[in-house]
Amino acid sequence: MMLNGDSGPGQDEPGSSGFHGGIRQFPLAAQPEVMRAAEKDDQYASFIHEACRDAFRHLFGTRIALAYQKEMKLLGQMLYYVLTTGSGQQTLGEEYCDIIQVSGPYGLSPTPARRALFILYQTAVPYIVERISTRAATQAVTFDESDEFFGGSSRESGSHDQSLSMIDLSSSSQLETSASVVSRLKDRVKRFWHRAIQRWPVVLPVAREVLQLVLRANLMLFYFEGLYYHISKRASGIRYVFIGKQLNQRPRYQILGVFLLVQLCILAAEGLRRSNLSSIASSVQQASIGSYQTSGEGYLF
Repeated sequence: MMLNGDSGPGQDEPGSSGFHGGIRQFPLAAQPEVMRAAEKDDQYASFIHEACRDAFRHLFGTRIALAYQKEMKLLGQMLYYVLTTGSGQQTLGEEYCDIIQVSGPYGLSPTPARRALFILYQTAVPYIVERISTRAATQAVTFDESDEFFGGSSRESGSHDQSLSMIDLSSSSQLETSASVVSRLKDRVKRFWHRAIQRWPVVLPVAREVLQLVLRANLMLFYFEGLYYHISKRASGIRYVFIGKQLNQRPRYQILGVFLLVQLCILAAEGLRRSNLSSIASSVQQASIGSYQTSGEGYLF
């Protein structure tokens, strides 16, 4: 939908203050309208997901459909947003709430690049992150003997490096040199992946906690400013304006933002307290170990 003077409700009213420089200035969408539109979009996207799942189950069977249910959810979401936002049209939720997407300082329609970026952030990025996290957690469980594994891999890499050095000394051909560089690069990437998998069970709770804090902070900012309800909208720079019938009073949710701000401050203080307690406990433990070793040496003498 165009945002110029040729479209929009109430455009023929004389002396309307909504025009500025030939472009109609629509008000920003209120928080209830944006949240209601997002709820409707999730509902309609779930309908497409269920339809894709049923079709996939009829074609390939229930077992394969259960194995690929996350991919079916991704397919349903991408179909919904590509057919609506990707084609420059309103989603069903946006049409229901009389809001449209705009971007930039002048409130123009989002470019195809912004719309594609939003679709990727909204659908593909959560799926990729979840798949990587699940795969890393599964492989971390299988690495029971991590020390032995890394010791064997280091010995194999050492022997491999020695063989590569012998090849470099015996032959100076360009093909063998490039092969040695590629093999060393693959070995380094494999080592990095193995170390990341080994540390993943420790990193995962911290990453989830940080993600929850980021989501709450984004929601708090949305309650204050009313611009970006989703992280994907904030990352792509897409916001909403209201094109429906103007009401005398449109509700706002600033008070909820204050509550979330207080909650985030409490969580931050709790995190600092736990970090201080852990550092104090580690320092006390090190001091006790040092005193024990000192007393043991005194008994020996």
